[in-house]
Amino acid sequence: MIAAVRADVARQVSDWEVAQSAERGFAPSKEETAVWGEAAIIGAVESAARRELAAGRAPLSEAEEDAVIDAVRSWVFGHGRLDALLADDRIENILANGHDNVTLSLVGGERVAGPALADSEEEFEQLIRRWAATEGKTERRFDDAQPYLDLRLPDGSRLHAIKGVTSRLCVSIRKHRHLQVTLQQLVDLGTLDTELAAVLSAAVRPPLPCSVLIAGGTDTGKTTFARALINEIPVTERLIVIEDNAELGLELDPARRPHVVEMEVRQPNLEGKGGIGMDVLGRQALRMRPDRLIIGECRSGHEVRTMLEAMNSGHEGSLTTIHADSSRSALTKMQTYALTGDDALSMEASAHLIQLVLHLVVHLAKAPDGRRIVTSVREITGARDGQVHTNEVYGAPDPFSSAAATAAGFTPRLLHRLSAASPAGVGSPAGGGGWG
Repeated sequence: MIAAVRADVARQVSDWEVAQSAERGFAPSKEETAVWGEAAIIGAVESAARRELAAGRAPLSEAEEDAVIDAVRSWVFGHGRLDALLADDRIENILANGHDNVTLSLVGGERVAGPALADSEEEFEQLIRRWAATEGKTERRFDDAQPYLDLRLPDGSRLHAIKGVTSRLCVSIRKHRHLQVTLQQLVDLGTLDTELAAVLSAAVRPPLPCSVLIAGGTDTGKTTFARALINEIPVTERLIVIEDNAELGLELDPARRPHVVEMEVRQPNLEGKGGIGMDVLGRQALRMRPDRLIIGECRSGHEVRTMLEAMNSGHEGSLTTIHADSSRSALTKMQTYALTGDDALSMEASAHLIQLVLHLVVHLAKAPDGRRIVTSVREITGARDGQVHTNEVYGAPDPFSSAAATAAGFTPRLLHRLSAASPAGVGSPAGGGGWG
């Protein structure tokens, strides 16, 4: 019965949206569709109940009817069976190889089998296509011509889907457990110690905020750490966020962070037109009077050049992330990305820009027990012959132990910035002696 009602409501909603779009010249809003669809769900369930009675079968109880309505509502306007998994705080990752081969990665690293996400591959693909069209800031395609998809779900989870080049439709969903997180909470989780948290807090606060690059491997907590640093920025500042795929989710809590504009790259349509790239968004962002610019992740030359140009235009205290195995290799990777594309920068030019506008690199890693921890903080000190020169001010000799961190002294350039935000001092390390 649920499948029949679900198909009936989905058809009605689709027909209504097409009719409204033709009548108005533009598509109805999600809120309008939800209101109209709610009435359609109740009507479809009542019609199905009458058919059951006419066929001589027992009518549904009130509880059973409510369960059918909830299931249909979730499938048509929510995420179907995925909703329960997204609401489960024990789950970190949802990995589906087809509609019925699902693995759940739990907090702490354990992996267990999960329930089927749909009744068939066709139904599973319909769900993904609907989410692609309705969940993001811009409509995204998921079809034979565009067989992969990156999407942020409303709760902040990140979805990746791919088909055609795989034997079955594969979906990977990474849940963000800490959408609102502070440095103190990360201290409590063991990501960093109190002294380092004080240093990094001072580093991003006015009047002389540092521009920071957050580096790390897959699933090391880069996005979460970025949120924590952003929460140290005064709420009165205007932040412009540019992402290839919306992930940070700063707009999800406007009461806490009211002056945020999030922009997302738009893919071209079937004719290859209408796309809006990172470089275009970067230029628009600079005209919107931002106090700081946040680039979600540097994955190509577009993001690197957008970030460097923004910081070079006077927007200190900007922030981005990058996938890298160490704080040192993060800078090399930035320079390598900058070499690509029509407006490529030479190694010398990128090194000069990096040392001019970037101040700190923070590297994170994932410990065997599942903790995400800061393993290195590196200060940018200069550039020469195409190489960025650095000074590692924090480095754990054994990143996965509780051994004391080693540290070198800050340069006067960085100390000046830190002391401006925290005149009483921030626990500056003595050379090689740890944090005091």
